[in-house]
Amino acid sequence: MNSTISAEQAKGAATPPNTSDFREWLAYVRPRPEEIRWQSIPWQTDVWDARRLAAQEGKPIFLWAMNGNPLGCT
Repeated sequence: MNSTISAEQAKGAATPPNTSDFREWLAYVRPRPEEIRWQSIPWQTDVWDARRLAAQEGKPIFLWAMNGNPLGCT
């Protein structure tokens, strides 16, 4: 079974975007307020600053460890 399509087939398959479709998709892909609550947390990027602040406020430290920078800065 061949799953490739020709340029002619692809050209006819797509319909140009229109205003109502765009607004529907934009509403669908935008995160809802409850999905971005984590952005309101004052995250610390320095462990020692986080430790100092946690000690001042009597709060625990949540440490995120991974391969690479959690902020995506490589």
